[in-house]
Amino acid sequence: MATGSLANVIYQTPYKFQGLVTVGKVIFIIDLIMFLSFVALITRRFIVARGSFRHSFIHYGEAFFVGTFWVSVSLIIQGADSYGHYAGCGPWLDTAVKICFWVYCGLTLLFAIFQYDLLFVTQRISIQGMTPAWILPMYPLIVAGPLAGEILQHQPPQPGIPIFVAGVTFQGLGWMVTIFLYAIWVIRLFSADLPAPSLRPGMYVAVGPTAYTAAGLVSLSQRATSILPVGFLGVKTVSAPEVLRVIGSIAGVFLWLLAFWYCAITTISVFNGIKTMSFTLTWWGFVFPNAGLALATTAVGKALDSPGIKWVSTAMTAILFVLWLFVAFAHARAVWKGQILWEGRDEDA
Repeated sequence: MATGSLANVIYQTPYKFQGLVTVGKVIFIIDLIMFLSFVALITRRFIVARGSFRHSFIHYGEAFFVGTFWVSVSLIIQGADSYGHYAGCGPWLDTAVKICFWVYCGLTLLFAIFQYDLLFVTQRISIQGMTPAWILPMYPLIVAGPLAGEILQHQPPQPGIPIFVAGVTFQGLGWMVTIFLYAIWVIRLFSADLPAPSLRPGMYVAVGPTAYTAAGLVSLSQRATSILPVGFLGVKTVSAPEVLRVIGSIAGVFLWLLAFWYCAITTISVFNGIKTMSFTLTWWGFVFPNAGLALATTAVGKALDSPGIKWVSTAMTAILFVLWLFVAFAHARAVWKGQILWEGRDEDA
């Protein structure tokens, strides 16, 4: 997810130097290779270890993370649309992306329903054991809004209107469920200690829902004027798309600072425990959720036509790239030293 989100952030960065899109292309290709490799490896595991596929949906250490597969798929669809059109792909790409979007929506809705149902039935977790990972099964719906907003750039109005409505609908479900889980998370922060220092980067997961919702609302609202008819929803006295553009943009701005707040709370918590931190897979939380914050900042900057906000989002892109390199190096070093992903050192077991 971190690699795919970085590729999309780079593509949408407001101020680009020559060759930056090429860097984004390379990262997107790396993301594709990694995704296919991990799918092949996990498929081998499911074949060799019978029952592990079913068990992964109910195991406390894995069940919440199954949704990351679908988030990765969403980022690949978005990256293929962006970099494919940049490379000059023809109309076939629009058709392929449209089909992928609708298949994605159908499968992720079913996943969000049945995965949470399984968790409700099989898990008994106290509030003190709550982590932002509880939100992850809803993440595939949370990123549907930004995905719809981006692919609508290249869709004609007839197929674009249903995509617009679906983007708003899925974003709404993802955001509303997240609000319920946010309440539990804040209660947990008040009533129990912070997570262990090495696990605190996982707190950044709470940044993503607000950030991606803000980005999705602004992005969708900006597409309203090119996709929706003037009399959309039977409105006759004003231009419905223009009204939606203003409301959506303001709604995104309304949520934008909340994402910064969650990011700031987590950053302070990380710095407070930095001396005793060791690498865990939660360190990838430094990148993916904050990529959503960068996308939201970019979207707000473009909507408000603010050079200052655009420069902030450009700086955030640079910071994300550095963080991605840092976490990738730390991950490789931890594997090399046998600290994770070795027999007897599986942190999720």
